[in-house]
Amino acid sequence: MKKIFAMLTVILFCGTMMVSCNKENNTNNTQYPTKADMAGTWEGSFQGSTTIGNAPENYTINWVLTLNPEGSSNVGSLKYTAKFATLQDLSNEVIVNDYYPFQNAMQGRIKLTGNMMAGIVEDMIDFDIDLKAHTFKGILEIHTSLDEESVSLGGETTLKKK
Repeated sequence: MKKIFAMLTVILFCGTMMVSCNKENNTNNTQYPTKADMAGTWEGSFQGSTTIGNAPENYTINWVLTLNPEGSSNVGSLKYTAKFATLQDLSNEVIVNDYYPFQNAMQGRIKLTGNMMAGIVEDMIDFDIDLKAHTFKGILEIHTSLDEESVSLGGETTLKKK
């Protein structure tokens, strides 16, 4: 009788462990971003400093990313204005030729046309997307010549949906 009771206890214990260990969560409520979530106007800025001509220079880059809804006549644009403490401001705009979210992820990508002429470092920029905060976070940089020096400006920037 002791052996049967011990055996039943072991079986119940193992059965309980198997049920609790194999519990699958089929109620995944994660809402991943869609292309429609990405559409809109996103704005943000990056503040930094660099050295130009052996002198420190503070700057702010203001970014405006416009992503038009599917079916629009154009996909969108990325504009920037770099404001300097002592140098002339820089402004430029490039065309966004595609944008999309990554499947089953909280990230997305924009693809740019003519970025090199505008000084934007990358032709594809990946963003982390936070749907609740309505933000994109990614690396936005420009490369330019200032006072005959070649410099890169910018860095990780958060854009907020307007």
